[in-house]
Amino acid sequence: MTQRPPEAIANRYSAADIFKGNTKDQLDRFFNSVSGVAFNLVLRNLVSSYRGIQFDLVNQVVFKAHETAATEIGRQALFSMRSAILETDTNFGADAVEYIGNHRAPPVERLTFFEYLLIECYQYLRQIWPRIEESINRFLQASSIRLTYANLQFQPTDSSIIEKGIHEPFWDLVSDGKWSNVRADMQQAFNQRDSGGPDPAFYAARALESAIKIISNLKEWTTGKEKGASNYLDNLVSQKNGRFIAVWEADILKDFFGKLRNPTAHGAGSDEQPRLSRHQAAWVIDFCIIWIKSLVGRL
Repeated sequence: MTQRPPEAIANRYSAADIFKGNTKDQLDRFFNSVSGVAFNLVLRNLVSSYRGIQFDLVNQVVFKAHETAATEIGRQALFSMRSAILETDTNFGADAVEYIGNHRAPPVERLTFFEYLLIECYQYLRQIWPRIEESINRFLQASSIRLTYANLQFQPTDSSIIEKGIHEPFWDLVSDGKWSNVRADMQQAFNQRDSGGPDPAFYAARALESAIKIISNLKEWTTGKEKGASNYLDNLVSQKNGRFIAVWEADILKDFFGKLRNPTAHGAGSDEQPRLSRHQAAWVIDFCIIWIKSLVGRL
């Protein structure tokens, strides 16, 4: 999983209204629900059993998330963190939960803070993280908000069927450390797509190429003489290596890299610079995800 989004969600999707089509009642319902998640599943599990330091970790993660979110958004502060008469009773968690559920505060700013808060808490709550993710996504769906929460980020979703059947299993499949470059590039592909950036297909194709190289290395088929994706595909399709992929599969992938990955990765020279529409970029991302799932699933 990535440890921090490249920028706040309030800035990441400035090209589009991430709550477009949602009513105030839907947004209020969602933030009421996730304020409960923040209290019951996240912050409450960080409270220490030792009286003198009971809220130390809670205060630490809330302060850091608030500082980061306010800086990214360009605000001096999003909410006040109140100190108790006794220092050991000071609990910034209560202020954080109150802010997340504050219907007068801008929804995108509250979501930005909540996203950073989850990032700060992830390392302490790995064992229950699937439950936290499931709860957030369930409330997004119940409120008809076209976002999904995965890989420590909120991101727009095109279709619940595609999300459930393709994207979610993909992140689970590449959760191991050896696939970190695959995850990072694919996340960047989503970020570029959703923010209207110029290179989503490039990053998706790079994630696919990384997966192919990693598999070749894991199988000990890499010779050191490979110069690009095509040579690594030769390792996978080699009859000597047991045909990890079929010839027709290698042909499809080589055609993809030759006609899309290479032109976008290198200067176009005097030729027209390749430009993909949003729908074409989304297709490339899904194409690469499906192939990565297929290849990794064969290991």
